[in-house]
Amino acid sequence: MPPVHFGPTDIIDRASDFARFFADSGKPESEWAVGVEVELFGFTRDTLQRITPPQVQTVIDGFGSQIVNQTEENGYVTEATLASPAGEQEGRLTLEPGGQIEFSGAHRRSLVEIERELRGFLDQLSAIGEANGIVFIASGFDPVRSITDQSWIAKRRYQIMRPYLKTRGRRAWDMMTRTAATQVNLDYRDLEDLARKFAVATRMAPIAAAIFANSPFQEGKLSGYKSTRYAAWLETDPDRTGPFPLALDDGFSIPRFIDEVSAVPMFFVRRDGQYIDYSGHSFGEFLGHCSCPQTPIFQDFTDHLSTIFTEARLKPHIEQRSIDSGSLEMVMAALAFWKGLMYHAEALDGALKLLPRMKREEFLELQREVARHGLDAKLRGDKVIKLAQASIELARSGLERVAPDEAGYLDVLDQFVIRERICPADILIRNFTGSWNGDIRKVIEHSQVVRL
Repeated sequence: MPPVHFGPTDIIDRASDFARFFADSGKPESEWAVGVEVELFGFTRDTLQRITPPQVQTVIDGFGSQIVNQTEENGYVTEATLASPAGEQEGRLTLEPGGQIEFSGAHRRSLVEIERELRGFLDQLSAIGEANGIVFIASGFDPVRSITDQSWIAKRRYQIMRPYLKTRGRRAWDMMTRTAATQVNLDYRDLEDLARKFAVATRMAPIAAAIFANSPFQEGKLSGYKSTRYAAWLETDPDRTGPFPLALDDGFSIPRFIDEVSAVPMFFVRRDGQYIDYSGHSFGEFLGHCSCPQTPIFQDFTDHLSTIFTEARLKPHIEQRSIDSGSLEMVMAALAFWKGLMYHAEALDGALKLLPRMKREEFLELQREVARHGLDAKLRGDKVIKLAQASIELARSGLERVAPDEAGYLDVLDQFVIRERICPADILIRNFTGSWNGDIRKVIEHSQVVRL
């Protein structure tokens, strides 16, 4: 059966369209690529205030010559597609609720190409910052400013999400405005391969979070966590966070996945450029028409998927979401880690066997342990670092088979996790309590994105 390409306004036939959407999004192994999304905080250099919406706009304007398409809301550019001088798409800029800048790179088969693209973006971002008295940092959580200090971006979707999420978790607004992540996007062959990779992306998520933990500060002090970002997510809307239930067992199927997704409350639908508030209605109710004036279309489904914040989530690809924002070196290591685990059959098999089966509550307890203790967290009495070291070795074995010239990107994990038994947060804590004498500006300097 030939692939079906669903348009945003195509009316949903629930009996068949969802399965076709995911089946037709599969790719042959020769076309598998990797994508990255990197979120960064901007601060004024002199006062370390988070940058305001007008300052964020100045940053976006700095990419003006590269912008080939943009979305404006309430007088501000909130999304911008970037292209090279030759016209090749090189990524997309979007704004998170607190003004965090997110760069979504184009999906590439080569990690070397992704690094080149990231270096170009970070170099230009740094130059824009230098010209405007702004510093950008890579950290999983705002290390300086309180929730009351945040400036909210006036995107219409956030204006619906903000009041709803306020009722769905003590730290939901922290999640929205004070966290930043590195996300890795991965391809799959078919629905069987999708099920296996979705399971690994979910079950290995706390291990990856421990390896890359990089947010031990809050409001200028040590927070008591290795990943304050991970801790904030654990107190945000349980309907749409944590592990996706089907990924913890071996019973994944698209119909079961759709049943789970349909039970999650919606935020909105879009019609004629307007956001219509559906917060509180489940997607299943909407599909059943629930006396709603809007007929469900495919854009509603893809929008709904984008508001499910589980450790891994499904789009036309698998999005792995558990890692703190970090340095370019650590971003490239994260891409190499997941590519090595996912894109070689033996490594993928090994990853599936590495962790014991967990029910949801045990998984959540592991997440809580990792948020606080990083690599020193324990699972059933054993330290997570053993699982982290084994997963890095598996990733290297896989990467050396599918892309041996990229295995060097894992060297930093060999150094930190295998030899020194530390994560980035451990380095920050050691320096902060030692030679930095508790100076949060030293943290900013260490985490700063600089011209390369």
